[in-house]
Amino acid sequence: MKEVTKRASIIFVFYNNFDEAEPTFASIEEQDCAGEDVELILSDDGSTKYDRSLLEKAAERMRSRYPQVKVNLMPENVGTVAHLNRTFQIAEGKYYVFCSPGDRFPEKNTVSNILSRFEKGGELILTGRRRDVGEKGSRIMPPALLGPALRICPRLLMNYMIRRHNLISSCCTSYSRELIERYGGPDEDYRLLDDFPYFVSLLQKGVRFGFTEEIFLEHSVGGGVSTGQSIHPLILKDLELMQEKLLREPTGLYASPVSFLRKQIEDRA
Repeated sequence: MKEVTKRASIIFVFYNNFDEAEPTFASIEEQDCAGEDVELILSDDGSTKYDRSLLEKAAERMRSRYPQVKVNLMPENVGTVAHLNRTFQIAEGKYYVFCSPGDRFPEKNTVSNILSRFEKGGELILTGRRRDVGEKGSRIMPPALLGPALRICPRLLMNYMIRRHNLISSCCTSYSRELIERYGGPDEDYRLLDDFPYFVSLLQKGVRFGFTEEIFLEHSVGGGVSTGQSIHPLILKDLELMQEKLLREPTGLYASPVSFLRKQIEDRA
């Protein structure tokens, strides 16, 4: 990892979706934290559906607001997890804030508020809420009860998520550099699932998640690897691997989730 020289790195990741990026670029330009203390990283995971030289043109535009803008082009598609870890290797910020094409930071001070919360609270990882925006309107997720659960009963929350689904949204979760240095990045045995296994492993290790009810992102729904009732087959494969790994390392798991995992694996056999 590079030496820390910036207060934060805004990490903007792409994969075959540059055509959706304009609202995101506009909201990054509006952030009041832009300047020498915050860098912007534009990173593409081997896209084939657009001319990746467009990222260099976008970087020139963004340098009017961010003196340091890096462009990282993966030579081939390596998947979400490995791609994300690559951005950590080139980032120089103390904190990492993420976005993808179609997302928007809702307020001009959104990133500044995230950084201030990190600095005041001392957490290694901070999660907030998102506003999902689609054709049928919008809704705010995850539920506000996530905050008390993370604060009061994180182990119970972890066991609930293992049996149900991930409640901690990756798109509105920011990392400190210290988190990556202490615990490593997401496990590259997974291809697309960069959040669920990672968050559970951190909870197993007793990492304290900070939570704020602030909306970190307006998140466009209707695209991506999982849409509606359709789940990308590589996501399903990652979920199966997660279940197998949890059974091998069941730290902090109650009897009921362990039985659930065993049954899931037996049913697939």
